[in-house]
Amino acid sequence: MTANDSYLESDAEGAYTAQMTRLLRDAETDNCPLLLELMEGGGVNRRLLGYLFGIAVFHPIREVSARALGLLQRHAAPETVRQAQKLRESAAYHYDEAEYFSRYQSAEIDLFDLLLASKMCLWHRNRPGRGSNTLAAHQTLDLRRLAVNHLSPALATLDFLKLVALPAHKDFDLAAAIPLLLQLPLEILIIENIRVDSFPVELLALPRLTTFILRRGTYRPRVPMQVPEGGPYGHPGLEKLIIEGYPLCGEEWLGPFPRLREATLLRCNLSRLDFLEQSQQLERLNVKFNQLETLPAFLSGCTELRSLELSGNPFRKIELDLEPLRNLEELDLKMQTRLPGNFRLNGK
Repeated sequence: MTANDSYLESDAEGAYTAQMTRLLRDAETDNCPLLLELMEGGGVNRRLLGYLFGIAVFHPIREVSARALGLLQRHAAPETVRQAQKLRESAAYHYDEAEYFSRYQSAEIDLFDLLLASKMCLWHRNRPGRGSNTLAAHQTLDLRRLAVNHLSPALATLDFLKLVALPAHKDFDLAAAIPLLLQLPLEILIIENIRVDSFPVELLALPRLTTFILRRGTYRPRVPMQVPEGGPYGHPGLEKLIIEGYPLCGEEWLGPFPRLREATLLRCNLSRLDFLEQSQQLERLNVKFNQLETLPAFLSGCTELRSLELSGNPFRKIELDLEPLRNLEELDLKMQTRLPGNFRLNGK
């Protein structure tokens, strides 16, 4: 074997491997046969081994997948090959990516290299009848059932992702994942059941973000989630903000969110809503089970409001002019404490 026969295996600077990755990511052309031809002549490295694994399991053309499996047998350990064969047998039942792939982890293969190859194979398999569901599945990566504490840098190669749900367990390292997430064109980000001591304001730098969901799940935070000083930390395009079960401290540093249409701030220990003052396009606002004693006057200016949920707050005085809120369909206000003597509701 000459030096040229293993140029991919010894690609120290990664230039050739980056070209292979671009070929694999091509949404218009299935370049898997070309990739296999290049690997047959140039060898493989760890990243390409993950691509081989994914092609062997998920490529829709049996001849191509068999060719990839043959290369995998040549370059990978027997246990890795056995895992690929087992996964190949159940590929038709591949629904939950996180749960499915977490059973086939290998020290030889980066799981996110495998995910890239699998997504591209499935994309090209569905090309003749490609529709909105195919596109949504291609652009979504739901990792909530993936039992890992860290994400691999290979995540950045999935640069077509628009929705990511992070692994949902308290030991997941969100801080380490943020630089990787910032490399993706994310529109929707879901964080659940993760220990978060500081509000991840860095993620508000995602320029295309429209939906940000932060749910406590079964995790029970022992201290409030601190919004770092130095704000304001807002987002010009965010349309939906959901924070459930994480008590907030320093919320005055949040905002503005001028395009916000839905805000669910449930059990966040909020005593003020000033950071929503510029959210005049709000259609749904849920601030149940907080520490609000009064309602801010700016709510009367949110003329698009259709649903307003206020139950479970220790209100001392509620002054809300209902006249401008002509679109309001639902007003939920259930008091769980004894009404103070100066309680009054003004509405027209």
